[in-house]
Amino acid sequence: MLNLILRRVVGAAVIAGGAAVAAAGARYAASRRINAAERLGEALLETERLEEASRYSAAESEAALAACAAYLLDVAHRAAAGIAGPPALDPVGYERKVQGDRGGSVATIITTAHEPESRWQFELEVPGVVRVSGSRRLTSSRFTGSKVHVRTPDTISVRFDNGYSARIESDLEFTAALLKVVGSQTSIHGSAHLSDNRENVGRLKIEPNGEVSGTITRGPDIVGRFEGSLVDGITFRQPGAGP
Repeated sequence: MLNLILRRVVGAAVIAGGAAVAAAGARYAASRRINAAERLGEALLETERLEEASRYSAAESEAALAACAAYLLDVAHRAAAGIAGPPALDPVGYERKVQGDRGGSVATIITTAHEPESRWQFELEVPGVVRVSGSRRLTSSRFTGSKVHVRTPDTISVRFDNGYSARIESDLEFTAALLKVVGSQTSIHGSAHLSDNRENVGRLKIEPNGEVSGTITRGPDIVGRFEGSLVDGITFRQPGAGP
């Protein structure tokens, strides 16, 4: 049986000592205006997990679904990384394209709303491998102490050229530590629901401390479990797999 090790999604985090809320607020207000659509496009183009899923889809569809889930977490973290203040937004209706540096891949992001919440529709095409389409919403944000919290649900449909397809719905919250000087500034937590066209369904839970748990089932049977953390790495372990 396959023992699939999903790569580390988030590096170790070391939080700097406390600072005044006023100082954090100044950092927030003056932070670099990263364009949200451009950053999402760049994140979508990191397709290693999708290529991994394509290899597993024929014989071990549960492993393919797990790899698609890892792709979602990668995209979520990369899209939020470095955004410690209000991101720059394209005009409503603007179509932004981001070209990959290999395989002819291209991501297209359309900004569909600014108020009362920001919304994007997006698509990724890797010719001969996969097409991804989905939507992202920025539904709320709040400022507590030296941290900014942003809730961003995603819905993603993944359709491979070999006939395998998966759907992932997530409800994640990004936390940006404005005063962090060492390690990753951005962390994520929340949950994701997974399903595919091979009768696999699953749920992935990410705790505020980065611990990850969840299962993929097929009918009444558990066909794999997620273990580990965003800091130390996530493992998807199937029944009968070695340690």
